Amino acid sequence: MTTLADIAVLFVDDEVEILCALKSCFRREPYIKLFAESAEKALALLDESNCKAPVIVVASDIHMPGINGIELIQRVKSRFPDTICILVSGANNMHELVKDVGIGTIYTTLSKPIDVPFFKKAINDAIDCYHNKKTGNR
Repeated sequence: MTTLADIAVLFVDDEVEILCALKSCFRREPYIKLFAESAEKALALLDESNCKAPVIVVASDIHMPGINGIELIQRVKSRFPDTICILVSGANNMHELVKDVGIGTIYTTLSKPIDVPFFKKAINDAIDCYHNKKTGNR
């Protein structure tokens, strides 16, 4: 069985300050943490890291220059369909923004400012969901 130390969570946000805060907040979590400041870098990291440790959760901001978070999640799910995806946004209309992504594509949405304990719980719940899918426990 895979341990938490053998899996990765990828955080994507174009705001470097937020990524630095996430690094600090999640530093003691047992899984591998990866950080990307764009969707393009996230996709490259996914290709690299999935050879070493599977990225089982992607938590991405919605509003980013270039490829936005919704398009990133669509690309992630098409290439890595078992990956659990979380969208984060400061927008008030997040549900309207994600309705066209597809039911079942996004595990959950979170609002900014980030509530760290709630975010950690969402990540841990997503990891549990992934493992339950893989082991057939629903």
